[in-house]
Amino acid sequence: MDWVGRGQEGVTIFLGVLIEAIPFLLLGVLVSQGLALALKGDRVLKWLPRGRFASLAALAGLGALFPVCECGNVPVARRLAARGVPAAGAMVFLLAAPALNPVVALSTFAAFRQQPVIVVYRLGLTFAVALGVGLLLSLHPRPADLLRRPAPGAGHQVEGPVPTSWVGRAGRFARGVLGEFAEMGAVLVVGAGLAALTQMFVPRGLLLQVGQGPVLSVVAMMGLAALLSVCSTVDAFVALAYAGTFTDGSLVAFLVFGPMIDIKAVLLMLTAFNWKAVALVTVVVAEAVFLIGLGLNYWVT
Repeated sequence: MDWVGRGQEGVTIFLGVLIEAIPFLLLGVLVSQGLALALKGDRVLKWLPRGRFASLAALAGLGALFPVCECGNVPVARRLAARGVPAAGAMVFLLAAPALNPVVALSTFAAFRQQPVIVVYRLGLTFAVALGVGLLLSLHPRPADLLRRPAPGAGHQVEGPVPTSWVGRAGRFARGVLGEFAEMGAVLVVGAGLAALTQMFVPRGLLLQVGQGPVLSVVAMMGLAALLSVCSTVDAFVALAYAGTFTDGSLVAFLVFGPMIDIKAVLLMLTAFNWKAVALVTVVVAEAVFLIGLGLNYWVT
């Protein structure tokens, strides 16, 4: 076993994940702190439609306004929760936004222009899975318990009255950006490291060799999506490399599952939700996407 080569590959993967994710994380933090200054109290709740289904559906579609991957959406989801959006709504946004935005739709169409139905499946099924998870979480008797309690004195928790002067507002914005970026950047580094180590010890070739057939192909591509931790804006081109070798159902599973659940996304999700909620969502999403991939393989494609 060439450990030197594996180590070099791991460093490349680690740096690749960071280079790909940091711009989106920074953009998400900027949006998060902008929302903290622009939205007073629970005003965002007044903008949401009344009714459980309608409000969750609106939050699922909110991702169209934030065309970034999951790294950038976590800070926004945290800010929405801090501004009174229920935990189920924040989770729906977090699951749907990385894929339900115009950048991802265009990149998926560019990759699968010969199979435009893949784009329809990706967007429609992402919406359905995110909404289903949100409806399930909305039944929790104590929804606030799903959220992670912020550590006292956390850097991004710059609450209190918003300064009236522009200098004061700019200073508060800068402190919030630095604090939140430092906190989430540390989590991202750990997630990128885990993704690199996992790929060093579990070569993707081994996963793909055992992942043939209508059932195992779905499992293999979901595992690959979680393992690679590729940004949702470019993952369609990764999936395209396996088109023709793997089933269409498994490709759709890769495109739906990856933006919701991968190694770095789960770690970032833990900065907003407690581990029980994240574990429940991971299991529910995995089961739903597996059944979707299976259904597409057996009854549609």
